[in-house]
Amino acid sequence: MNMANRAWAALLLLPLLLLASPGARSADAELQRTWDKAWVFAPATSSIGYKRLDTAGLAAYLSSLPSPPTVVVVYAHGCDGLSEISAATGRFLAQAGYLMVAPDGFARQDKPVSCKPISHQGGLHRAVLGWRQAEMQFAFDQVEQIPSLKGVPVILMGHSEGAITVATIADVPAAGRVIEGWTCHAGWPEYRGLNAPPDQPVLALSSEKDPWFRDPELAGDCGAFMQGHPAQRSVVYRAPSYLADKHWLSSDKDVQKIILDFIRETTAR
Repeated sequence: MNMANRAWAALLLLPLLLLASPGARSADAELQRTWDKAWVFAPATSSIGYKRLDTAGLAAYLSSLPSPPTVVVVYAHGCDGLSEISAATGRFLAQAGYLMVAPDGFARQDKPVSCKPISHQGGLHRAVLGWRQAEMQFAFDQVEQIPSLKGVPVILMGHSEGAITVATIADVPAAGRVIEGWTCHAGWPEYRGLNAPPDQPVLALSSEKDPWFRDPELAGDCGAFMQGHPAQRSVVYRAPSYLADKHWLSSDKDVQKIILDFIRETTAR
């Protein structure tokens, strides 16, 4: 092979080498960890109405069912990781008959701190949003590849930093989105707005005096970015509601009902 042919061969191989680069492999491995360590809450006929699984046990669980779940919720946790908020969400969703899968962003080997919950301080790792979007996209793709879940509607749901992720992720053909504890307003442009198609069902839940969003740049609600489609709705809790200064809203049974009604109505379309 002469020098010219060698040069062309090198150029043709370059994209393949980039795809097989350690950086690409490392990123894939990090996303795989977030899926492998995901929390799974599944409906059960036990007295508590749910069971905890991991993704490794998901196939066996699904094969034991007479029919697949009616809905899968892919859930994005807050900036402090999987927590009691995530578990409580999984419980009420599973008790309602839905399967919830929550990827674990803290399963990454490299996970910078993005917030200080004790002082309601966020924005410590601006790039985390892209990381969280990649985790949700990866989890959505994994769910779509499970044969027994083919055709089952998938809802994206997130709380706080997870809600920012669900609001801003683009080009995911989910049946709908639930955004809890986020205003859709931010100084950083990639954090601002709603990247759902105008006709994709969205339920956004926020409180007027959420302690995480005292900065004027964060004030408002996601309704400002909805285009009047009846399938998109923003609920803002204001005084005298006791939820007017809460960040975790779905601890309330009435809020849970709003979420469950939204999922039922959205997936019945």
